Amino acid sequence: MKRYATLYYYNIKSFLIAAMSYRMDFFIGLLSSLIEQVVYLIFLNVLFGNIKEIAGFSYGQMLFIYGISTIGRSVHLIFFDNLWMFGSRYIREGDFERLMLLPVNPLFQLISERIQLQGIGTTIIGIIATSKAYQLLQLQWSLGELALFALICICIGLLYAAIQLGPTALAFWIVESFPITMGIFSLNQMAQYPMKIYPITIQILLIFVFPYAFTSYFPALHFLNISSIGLLLPLVVLIIFTINYTLFKHGMKKFSSVGN
Repeated sequence: MKRYATLYYYNIKSFLIAAMSYRMDFFIGLLSSLIEQVVYLIFLNVLFGNIKEIAGFSYGQMLFIYGISTIGRSVHLIFFDNLWMFGSRYIREGDFERLMLLPVNPLFQLISERIQLQGIGTTIIGIIATSKAYQLLQLQWSLGELALFALICICIGLLYAAIQLGPTALAFWIVESFPITMGIFSLNQMAQYPMKIYPITIQILLIFVFPYAFTSYFPALHFLNISSIGLLLPLVVLIIFTINYTLFKHGMKKFSSVGN
Protein backbone atom coordinates (compact mmCIF):
# COMPACT_ATOMS: atom_id res chain seq x y z
CA MET A 1 0.00 0.00 0.00
CA LYS A 2 2.82 2.41 0.92
CA ARG A 3 4.55 1.58 -2.37
CA TYR A 4 1.45 2.45 -4.37
CA ALA A 5 0.86 5.64 -2.37
CA THR A 6 4.43 6.77 -3.07
CA LEU A 7 4.13 5.90 -6.74
CA TYR A 8 0.84 7.79 -7.01
CA TYR A 9 2.46 10.84 -5.42
CA TYR A 10 5.34 10.87 -7.89
CA ASN A 11 3.08 10.24 -10.89
CA ILE A 12 0.82 13.16 -9.99
CA LYS A 13 3.79 15.38 -9.15
CA SER A 14 5.27 14.73 -12.59
CA PHE A 15 1.94 15.41 -14.27
CA LEU A 16 1.44 18.70 -12.40
CA ILE A 17 4.93 19.91 -13.30
CA ALA A 18 4.13 19.29 -16.96
CA ALA A 19 0.61 20.74 -16.70
CA MET A 20 1.78 23.99 -15.12
CA SER A 21 3.80 24.65 -18.27
CA TYR A 22 0.44 25.45 -19.88
CA ARG A 23 -1.24 27.54 -17.19
CA MET A 24 -3.58 29.29 -19.62
CA ASP A 25 -5.09 25.92 -20.57
CA PHE A 26 -5.78 25.27 -16.90
CA PHE A 27 -7.56 28.58 -16.34
CA ILE A 28 -9.60 28.25 -19.55
CA GLY A 29 -10.66 24.74 -18.54
CA LEU A 30 -11.52 25.92 -15.03
CA LEU A 31 -13.61 28.79 -16.41
CA SER A 32 -15.49 26.54 -18.83
CA SER A 33 -16.24 24.08 -16.02
CA LEU A 34 -17.59 26.89 -13.82
CA ILE A 35 -19.75 28.25 -16.65
CA GLU A 36 -21.25 24.80 -17.32
CA GLN A 37 -22.28 24.34 -13.69
CA VAL A 38 -23.56 27.93 -13.30
CA VAL A 39 -25.75 27.48 -16.39
CA TYR A 40 -27.39 24.45 -14.77
CA LEU A 41 -28.01 26.39 -11.57
CA ILE A 42 -29.65 29.15 -13.61
CA PHE A 43 -31.80 26.48 -15.29
CA LEU A 44 -32.99 25.23 -11.89
CA ASN A 45 -33.85 28.75 -10.78
CA VAL A 46 -35.82 29.44 -13.96
CA LEU A 47 -37.56 26.06 -13.74
CA PHE A 48 -38.69 26.57 -10.15
CA GLY A 49 -39.63 30.14 -10.91
CA ASN A 50 -42.46 28.68 -12.99
CA ILE A 51 -43.37 25.55 -11.02
CA LYS A 52 -43.38 24.85 -7.29
CA GLU A 53 -42.14 21.27 -7.27
CA ILE A 54 -41.16 18.23 -9.36
CA ALA A 55 -42.78 14.96 -8.29
CA GLY A 56 -43.14 16.33 -4.78
CA PHE A 57 -39.57 17.69 -4.56
CA SER A 58 -39.10 21.37 -3.79
CA TYR A 59 -36.44 23.70 -5.16
CA GLY A 60 -34.29 23.22 -2.06
CA GLN A 61 -34.46 19.43 -2.33
CA MET A 62 -33.65 19.46 -6.05
CA LEU A 63 -30.76 21.81 -5.36
CA PHE A 64 -29.45 19.41 -2.74
CA ILE A 65 -29.65 16.47 -5.16
CA TYR A 66 -27.72 18.53 -7.70
CA GLY A 67 -25.14 19.60 -5.10
CA ILE A 68 -24.29 16.13 -3.79
CA SER A 69 -24.12 14.79 -7.34
CA THR A 70 -21.81 17.61 -8.44
CA ILE A 71 -19.39 17.16 -5.54
CA GLY A 72 -19.24 13.41 -6.20
CA ARG A 73 -18.84 14.03 -9.93
CA SER A 74 -15.89 16.33 -9.19
CA VAL A 75 -14.13 13.49 -7.35
CA HIS A 76 -14.49 11.39 -10.48
CA LEU A 77 -13.43 14.27 -12.72
CA ILE A 78 -10.29 15.09 -10.72
CA PHE A 79 -8.95 11.60 -10.03
CA PHE A 80 -10.28 9.35 -12.82
CA ASP A 81 -10.18 11.60 -15.88
CA ASN A 82 -7.54 9.46 -17.60
CA LEU A 83 -10.08 6.69 -18.17
CA TRP A 84 -11.45 8.80 -21.02
CA MET A 85 -8.08 8.53 -22.78
CA PHE A 86 -7.88 4.74 -22.66
CA GLY A 87 -9.05 3.84 -26.16
CA SER A 88 -7.55 6.72 -28.12
CA ARG A 89 -4.18 6.86 -26.42
CA TYR A 90 -3.43 3.64 -24.61
CA ILE A 91 -4.95 1.14 -27.05
CA ARG A 92 -4.86 2.83 -30.45
CA GLU A 93 -1.39 4.35 -29.95
CA GLY A 94 -0.05 1.29 -28.13
CA ASP A 95 0.76 3.02 -24.87
CA PHE A 96 -0.96 0.29 -22.88
CA GLU A 97 1.97 -2.01 -23.67
CA ARG A 98 4.12 0.24 -21.49
CA LEU A 99 1.70 -0.13 -18.58
CA MET A 100 1.74 -3.90 -18.87
CA LEU A 101 5.53 -3.95 -18.62
CA LEU A 102 5.60 -1.95 -15.39
CA PRO A 103 5.75 -3.88 -12.09
CA VAL A 104 2.45 -2.36 -10.87
CA ASN A 105 -1.24 -2.89 -11.55
CA PRO A 106 -1.93 -1.50 -15.07
CA LEU A 107 -5.28 0.03 -14.05
CA PHE A 108 -3.65 1.79 -11.11
CA GLN A 109 -0.94 3.19 -13.37
CA LEU A 110 -3.54 4.31 -15.91
CA ILE A 111 -5.53 6.21 -13.29
CA SER A 112 -2.50 7.74 -11.58
CA GLU A 113 -0.91 9.24 -14.69
CA ARG A 114 -3.34 12.15 -14.90
CA ILE A 115 -5.63 14.29 -12.79
CA GLN A 116 -8.03 16.98 -13.97
CA LEU A 117 -7.52 20.16 -11.97
CA GLN A 118 -10.51 21.82 -13.62
CA GLY A 119 -12.61 19.59 -11.39
CA ILE A 120 -11.79 21.94 -8.53
CA GLY A 121 -14.24 24.43 -10.03
CA THR A 122 -16.93 21.74 -10.13
CA THR A 123 -16.24 21.00 -6.45
CA ILE A 124 -16.70 24.65 -5.53
CA ILE A 125 -20.02 24.91 -7.35
CA GLY A 126 -21.23 21.70 -5.75
CA ILE A 127 -20.34 22.94 -2.26
CA ILE A 128 -22.08 26.28 -2.90
CA ALA A 129 -25.24 24.53 -4.16
CA THR A 130 -25.29 22.11 -1.22
CA SER A 131 -24.73 24.91 1.30
CA LYS A 132 -27.58 26.92 -0.21
CA ALA A 133 -29.87 23.88 -0.09
CA TYR A 134 -28.81 23.21 3.51
CA GLN A 135 -29.98 26.69 4.46
CA LEU A 136 -33.22 26.53 2.46
CA LEU A 137 -34.17 23.18 3.97
CA GLN A 138 -33.03 24.24 7.47
CA LEU A 139 -31.07 21.02 7.93
CA GLN A 140 -29.20 20.38 11.17
CA TRP A 141 -26.23 18.02 10.86
CA SER A 142 -23.98 16.65 13.56
CA LEU A 143 -20.26 16.14 12.93
CA GLY A 144 -21.08 12.49 12.28
CA GLU A 145 -23.56 13.41 9.53
CA LEU A 146 -21.06 15.81 8.02
CA ALA A 147 -18.40 13.08 7.97
CA LEU A 148 -20.93 10.68 6.41
CA PHE A 149 -21.74 13.28 3.74
CA ALA A 150 -18.04 13.57 2.84
CA LEU A 151 -17.72 9.76 2.68
CA ILE A 152 -20.82 9.47 0.48
CA CYS A 153 -19.45 12.10 -1.92
CA ILE A 154 -16.21 10.13 -2.24
CA CYS A 155 -18.18 6.93 -2.86
CA ILE A 156 -20.24 8.71 -5.53
CA GLY A 157 -17.02 9.60 -7.34
CA LEU A 158 -15.86 5.99 -7.06
CA LEU A 159 -19.19 4.74 -8.44
CA TYR A 160 -18.90 7.06 -11.45
CA ALA A 161 -15.47 5.54 -12.13
CA ALA A 162 -16.64 1.96 -11.51
CA ILE A 163 -19.52 2.34 -13.99
CA GLN A 164 -17.24 3.99 -16.55
CA LEU A 165 -14.69 1.17 -16.30
CA GLY A 166 -17.08 -1.28 -18.00
CA PRO A 167 -17.56 0.49 -21.36
CA THR A 168 -13.97 1.75 -21.19
CA ALA A 169 -12.74 -1.86 -21.11
CA LEU A 170 -14.53 -2.51 -24.41
CA ALA A 171 -11.59 -0.70 -26.05
CA PHE A 172 -9.68 -3.99 -25.81
CA TRP A 173 -12.05 -5.32 -28.48
CA ILE A 174 -13.27 -2.26 -30.42
CA VAL A 175 -10.27 0.10 -29.83
CA GLU A 176 -12.28 3.32 -29.57
CA SER A 177 -14.86 2.95 -26.82
CA PHE A 178 -15.30 6.67 -26.16
CA PRO A 179 -18.68 7.06 -27.97
CA ILE A 180 -20.19 4.12 -26.05
CA THR A 181 -18.70 5.32 -22.77
CA MET A 182 -20.00 8.86 -23.30
CA GLY A 183 -23.45 7.58 -24.26
CA ILE A 184 -23.72 5.55 -21.06
CA PHE A 185 -22.17 8.31 -18.95
CA SER A 186 -24.77 10.83 -20.15
CA LEU A 187 -27.40 8.82 -18.28
CA ASN A 188 -26.11 10.33 -15.02
CA GLN A 189 -27.94 13.57 -15.84
CA MET A 190 -31.27 11.75 -15.60
CA ALA A 191 -30.42 10.63 -12.06
CA GLN A 192 -30.48 14.24 -10.85
CA TYR A 193 -34.29 14.12 -10.95
CA PRO A 194 -36.76 12.03 -8.91
CA MET A 195 -36.86 8.45 -10.20
CA LYS A 196 -40.65 8.29 -10.18
CA ILE A 197 -40.95 10.77 -13.05
CA TYR A 198 -39.54 8.09 -15.38
CA PRO A 199 -41.18 4.94 -16.83
CA ILE A 200 -40.37 1.73 -14.96
CA THR A 201 -37.93 0.60 -17.68
CA ILE A 202 -35.85 3.76 -17.23
CA GLN A 203 -35.92 3.32 -13.45
CA ILE A 204 -34.63 -0.24 -13.79
CA LEU A 205 -31.87 1.00 -16.11
CA LEU A 206 -30.75 3.73 -13.69
CA ILE A 207 -30.96 1.55 -10.58
CA PHE A 208 -29.86 -1.95 -11.60
CA VAL A 209 -28.05 -1.77 -14.97
CA PHE A 210 -26.14 1.50 -14.82
CA PRO A 211 -26.88 2.53 -11.20
CA TYR A 212 -26.51 6.28 -11.59
CA ALA A 213 -29.45 6.67 -9.21
CA PHE A 214 -26.88 5.98 -6.49
CA THR A 215 -24.71 8.90 -7.68
CA SER A 216 -27.25 11.54 -6.65
CA TYR A 217 -30.89 10.69 -6.03
CA PHE A 218 -30.67 7.85 -3.50
CA PRO A 219 -27.78 9.29 -1.43
CA ALA A 220 -29.61 12.62 -1.25
CA LEU A 221 -32.75 10.93 0.09
CA HIS A 222 -30.91 9.89 3.24
CA PHE A 223 -29.81 13.43 4.08
CA LEU A 224 -33.29 14.71 3.24
CA ASN A 225 -34.71 12.23 5.78
CA ILE A 226 -36.82 10.46 3.14
CA SER A 227 -35.12 7.07 2.68
CA SER A 228 -31.89 5.36 3.74
CA ILE A 229 -31.47 3.23 0.61
CA GLY A 230 -28.58 5.49 -0.39
CA LEU A 231 -26.50 4.00 2.44
CA LEU A 232 -26.12 0.93 0.22
CA LEU A 233 -23.83 3.02 -1.98
CA PRO A 234 -20.50 1.47 -0.79
CA LEU A 235 -21.90 -2.01 -1.52
CA VAL A 236 -23.06 -0.88 -4.97
CA VAL A 237 -19.58 0.51 -5.68
CA LEU A 238 -18.00 -2.81 -4.68
CA ILE A 239 -20.36 -4.86 -6.86
CA ILE A 240 -20.06 -2.68 -9.96
CA PHE A 241 -16.28 -2.39 -9.65
CA THR A 242 -15.90 -6.15 -9.22
CA ILE A 243 -17.97 -6.84 -12.34
CA ASN A 244 -16.30 -4.24 -14.54
CA TYR A 245 -12.77 -4.89 -13.27
CA THR A 246 -13.27 -8.57 -14.12
CA LEU A 247 -14.15 -7.46 -17.65
CA PHE A 248 -11.07 -5.22 -17.71
CA LYS A 249 -8.78 -8.09 -16.63
CA HIS A 250 -10.34 -10.36 -19.26
CA GLY A 251 -9.64 -7.66 -21.84
CA MET A 252 -5.99 -7.53 -20.79
CA LYS A 253 -5.69 -11.25 -21.55
CA LYS A 254 -7.12 -10.64 -25.01
CA PHE A 255 -4.96 -7.58 -25.68
CA SER A 256 -2.48 -7.91 -28.52
CA SER A 257 0.37 -5.57 -29.38
CA VAL A 258 -0.11 -2.91 -32.06
CA GLY A 259 3.50 -3.43 -33.07
CA ASN A 260 5.08 -0.29 -31.62
